[in-house]
Amino acid sequence: MKLVYVYATELGEAVQAEILGLLRARFGTAEPLEAEERDAERGGSSDTIVTVRVDHDHPDAVVGVVRNHAAVIDAAAESFGERV
Repeated sequence: MKLVYVYATELGEAVQAEILGLLRARFGTAEPLEAEERDAERGGSSDTIVTVRVDHDHPDAVVGVVRNHAAVIDAAAESFGERV
């Protein structure tokens, strides 16, 4: 499955490393596919949107783990729909 999550860019790329580590520890595999910086929906900052492939059959479990990370603004299976 593909997982998409977003975090505030100013927190740095260490967020991506932490999340990959969490996913690998919990689900065994996590492959980063893409990271893109965009203007935030609010304010003058920017957000980083990351796409990761995780080999797991339960998207809700994967999304839940990532959403529980303190730096993550939002996470979804596949995409954010019209927001992306």
